[in-house]
Amino acid sequence: MLLELPEPERTLTLLAAGTGLRISECLGLQWQDLSFTESCIRVRRTWTCGEVGLPKSKASQAPVPLHPLLAEFMQSWLRQTPYSRPSDWVFPSFKLKGKQPRVANMLVEDYLRPAAIKAGVIASDWDGRFGFHNFRHSLASYLVRTKTDVKTVQALLRHSDVKTTLQLYSHSVTGSARGNAECDSQQKTDKCGLTAD
Repeated sequence: MLLELPEPERTLTLLAAGTGLRISECLGLQWQDLSFTESCIRVRRTWTCGEVGLPKSKASQAPVPLHPLLAEFMQSWLRQTPYSRPSDWVFPSFKLKGKQPRVANMLVEDYLRPAAIKAGVIASDWDGRFGFHNFRHSLASYLVRTKTDVKTVQALLRHSDVKTTLQLYSHSVTGSARGNAECDSQQKTDKCGLTAD
């Protein structure tokens, strides 16, 4: 599924799945925010509803580890993109000649959802929510299932309140797909309909 996605959608999907970054944080990245030598990503801004914003909280601004395998994909995309200056968007809108990042909702409808249907992750008639935020929840569930301690999960997901992390633990430990779907249906959304967590 993932290998069939075009660039930069493939790299964006890998980034979201491998780091737990919120889609607004992924789209707000500029090349200067990635340090390949320090193996980290610095979250300095978000991109939501056509506007640059600040990260959700002080905790959200913590550096995010950049795994060497993910760094290879990011560097490959850096070599391919026509927008590779430090202040350029990592995931630019080609229609707008790189002046702003891509739009999250369009990425979900045009690429992510069709790929998930093709892979059998969701049914073609699924009318529930499905988007990049599912990757954040999947990473959290994986970390809990592998018995990663709460403080490490909190740090990796950059939750400002450990209660948020503990809620993920309780959902993952009780672990039903129904429970996760209920959790997803109760997520708060911003004014553009994007998941707020």
